[in-house]
This record gives sequence, structure tokens and C-alpha cells, in this order.
Amino acid sequence: MHKKFLATILTLAMLIFAATANAAILKFEGVGEHYMENQTETLEDSKNKAKIVAELNALEQAQINIQSYSESRNLNLTRDEIITITAGILNVTDVKYKLTNEGNILVMTAIVTAEIDTDKIPELVEREIKRRANKN
Repeated sequence: MHKKFLATILTLAMLIFAATANAAILKFEGVGEHYMENQTETLEDSKNKAKIVAELNALEQAQINIQSYSESRNLNLTRDEIITITAGILNVTDVKYKLTNEGNILVMTAIVTAEIDTDKIPELVEREIKRRANKN
């Protein structure tokens, strides 16, 4: 168990150094929709809900896969784990809204443009290593 943990730390350490060598600001676009089925809902409520979905979609694109681990026994996959970091370090730079009508339902669409600074990745990896070490 200790060998596996040590191998994980070494792998993550290598990724930290690789991430800092190619640090950049990456841009992402997320789209979110909210169907206004409730007549008491305001346009502002609908905008907020669509924006949240759009931000989540952008964060999903920005996730950083830092480790993959698969275990099999007798040719059967018994464990498959991918460690990912999707952190709230996304900086929203622009939001556009569009309201359309689909039948009797209004649909609010939010298009979010956001960026992530890869300089922050080593800090996130280090935090994840500590979290997992405390978990075991």
C-alpha cells in the first residue's frame, strides 16, 4: 500500500513540474440552458440558472486528469479510477444570453466564456495529494 501511495506522489510530482513548464491561460466556452416551465420564475432567475449550467460545462472541459489507475483480476476489471481536478479557478470573462420560444416554453440559453490559469495547477495537485493522504 505504501509503494502505491509513493508511486502516486511521484507521478503527481512529475505532473506538477510538467504543468509549470507549460503554464498558460486556457480559454473555454460553456453553454447552459434553462427551461422556464414555472410561470412564477423571473427572467433573472432563469438567467442565473442557465449561467450556472454553462459554468459547470466550462469547468467540465477544464478538468485536469492527473492520474489514471486500473486494476484487473483474472482478466476482469475490478477497479478503475481516474483522479481529476475540476476546481473553481475558472475566471468568467464574458456571458451572453439568448431567450427563445420552444412551443409554449421559454428557453434561456447562457454562453459563458471563461479562462483557467494553469499556473495554479501545481497548488491544486498538492492539495489533492494531501486530501487523499488524510483519507487513507
